[in-house]
Amino acid sequence: MTGGMVQTRATLVERRVIGAVHELRLHDPRLAARLGAGQAVLVRTGWGMIPYLRRSFYPIAIAADSWVLRLPPDGDLGHAWLRLAPEGSELDCLGPVGIGFRLPDGVRRVLALGEGEAAWTLLPVVVEADAFQLAVALAAEVITPRQAIPPARLPAAVEYRLTTVEGGRGRLDAFWAELLPWADVVVAAGSLAFYRRLAEAIREHRFVITRGFAQVLYPATFLCGTGACLACVADVAGGRRRVCLRGPVFDLTDVVSDR
Repeated sequence: MTGGMVQTRATLVERRVIGAVHELRLHDPRLAARLGAGQAVLVRTGWGMIPYLRRSFYPIAIAADSWVLRLPPDGDLGHAWLRLAPEGSELDCLGPVGIGFRLPDGVRRVLALGEGEAAWTLLPVVVEADAFQLAVALAAEVITPRQAIPPARLPAAVEYRLTTVEGGRGRLDAFWAELLPWADVVVAAGSLAFYRRLAEAIREHRFVITRGFAQVLYPATFLCGTGACLACVADVAGGRRRVCLRGPVFDLTDVVSDR
């Protein structure tokens, strides 16, 4: 990923419908060349004077000239507009927003941890790590099977653990003791509650949360993407910070105190 944020008109070149889910491939080489795993793209969901705000998306796939957005079933009006936009439409896009995931030099084993729909946002960093010939494990917990990433969407060498939440409690807890000591670095996407569980597990199985060990995607949506509107301000990194500028990927120690 090189360069800074750009505003551009990306072309909707492909729509894939899987049940109630739509996946949209947007083509614009200039933005795609700047886009990295864990960075957001803001899409204007309307033409002319339609008063929809931009919607925040974390691409689930990134190519040299395009990226893929996932639209799960929901009642969002902006998402509904995108489901109806015909192929060939030019969509006003702003991005990439913020700081994404980084694979530190010298790591050999990458553990990706996802919760629900957020797990899909880990796909680009999983693919990147596999391309670097690192050992990669992906563990995800989902509410319903339709949220799950199909194994066929993953590189063949990636170890995949999938659990379904039952009775309101996730089952990834059963894997912490095996996976956390194995990993050189963790990349995670989920809720703040999920990150608190992860922090507790790291303390239990690695004794302390070492800075640089775990990177997490802060659950935020963005309105401007530049920090001007202050809508994404959150208590992270020791104070009130603009997530679009300091994140959205943070070290776990910036999100959950090691106490």
